[in-house]
This record gives sequence, C-alpha cells and structure tokens, in this order.
Amino acid sequence: MKYGRLLLHPEQFCLWHEVHVLTSFPQRLVGLLTQRGLPRGHAYWFPSCSAVHSWGMHFALDIIGLDRQQRIVEIRRNVQPSSVLRLKGVSSIIECEAGYPYPLESMCGRRVTFEEREVGYEGVI
Repeated sequence: MKYGRLLLHPEQFCLWHEVHVLTSFPQRLVGLLTQRGLPRGHAYWFPSCSAVHSWGMHFALDIIGLDRQQRIVEIRRNVQPSSVLRLKGVSSIIECEAGYPYPLESMCGRRVTFEEREVGYEGVI
C-alpha cells in the first residue's frame, strides 16, 4: 500500500496529510470497514474507481470524485452507512470522515496531486 499526502494546485496546499492509496482488490474490498472513524486530515484514495459502498461502516463519509486529470469534479457530503454511490465522470475517489472542514465545493475544477512518502520501520514517516 502506498502512503502520502494530497496537495491542491497551484498553491500546494495540503488537503489531506495522511493518505492511504488502495489499489489491490482485497484493500478496496475492506477499505474503511475495520475503522471506527478517521482522524482529521486522514483519507483513503481509490484510484480507478467511480463507485463506493458503505455497507458495514460505522461512520458517515465525505466522498470526493476526481477525473482523469485529478481535478475535483464531485463532492458528496455526509454519506451515511449502508449507502451505495456511483459518480459519473469520475476516475478515482477519495474518502474521508464526514465533516471535512475545508470548502471543497469551491475547489471543483482544481487539480490535486499525490506526494508519496517512504514507509519506515515504525510506520509512515
């Protein structure tokens, strides 16, 4: 699994400082099911994904859809457990705990980039 952060362009503002990138089928299947919540600034990114489910989840999510150029194109706030969403025109999805404090809706059309971090012996550095 890759770890890093997601930055908003052009100013390189850090939107999420702790991002887990889920690329394999087992990672995507489990996703956030084992979590009881996420700390502020933490998110999960699902590349090559345009649909999500929250069956078995224990908390609500904010869902952010990115297009192929990694521009923010859709935001769904406060998606409750046991929901299913399919986002049109989206090629990847970011999930974070509901109540994300930044005005993401005003950032539609803006590009984000992923900055990978090395994983050290004691976890993410």
